[in-house]
Amino acid sequence: MVLSSLLMVSISTKTLNDFPARAFRAVGSSVQEIFYKVGSFFSNTILSIQKLKNLQNQYNSLAEKLESYYQMERDFADTKAENERLKEQLGFYQTINTVKTSAQIVASEPGNLYETYTINKGSSDGVQRNMAVVAFQNGMEGLVGKIISVNASTSVVLPLFDKRFYAAARFSRTRSAGLVNGRGSFLDDLVMEYVPRPNASEIQIGDLVVTSGLDSIYPADLAIGRVKSIETDVIGTAVTIHLDPALDFSRLEYVFVIETQKIVDNSNGEVIKSEAKP
Repeated sequence: MVLSSLLMVSISTKTLNDFPARAFRAVGSSVQEIFYKVGSFFSNTILSIQKLKNLQNQYNSLAEKLESYYQMERDFADTKAENERLKEQLGFYQTINTVKTSAQIVASEPGNLYETYTINKGSSDGVQRNMAVVAFQNGMEGLVGKIISVNASTSVVLPLFDKRFYAAARFSRTRSAGLVNGRGSFLDDLVMEYVPRPNASEIQIGDLVVTSGLDSIYPADLAIGRVKSIETDVIGTAVTIHLDPALDFSRLEYVFVIETQKIVDNSNGEVIKSEAKP
């Protein structure tokens, strides 16, 4: 019994002596595990944030490239459309030998009473006052107006829808004549007046009205507009014809100045008048 007691006391003493070390190792292991997990969490979090930032940068870069491609596509479409318009204008220019110069509208000057266009050609290009100005749209040669002011490199065009504009005209189908006048805006109708009543019965909605060439400025058969409505005056001796302009002035970019020619009296060489070449 004594020996057994001594053995048990010896074992218990060793166990008690080892307990602090074992307890310290257990606590240290737990603390290390906690620090490892916390460190791993922060490391993974920082790494995830860095990856997310890199992904954001890559997304922004791809978005910029995509927008650049979209812009290139839009520019290509605009350039293609511009080339088509210029090709159409060039074809018209090459077929008309009365064109003095081609020009581009660079400014529009609206006012309370008048509206004018400024083109990028002037006296240095041979442009003169009262020269006719035409445009080519949808396969049709239409009247724009006339030159009213000329500088060295620019000129001012009075368009046919201006209230100061008048042009001798006739119906392309019936050849009945009249006088066309603007009403102040390209959104307004043109008006053809002084059409004899007996000829009114031949006029139909949609008939084309062209220049007659009788006013010494505009060559004959330039499209002006199409009949929109027919109005008879109170007395009934004449009719007023409302026209839709043949040209879409809201899309007008390029025009052509028509060269005029001088008619000379063969007897003394004196200039009788100047008119647009037919």
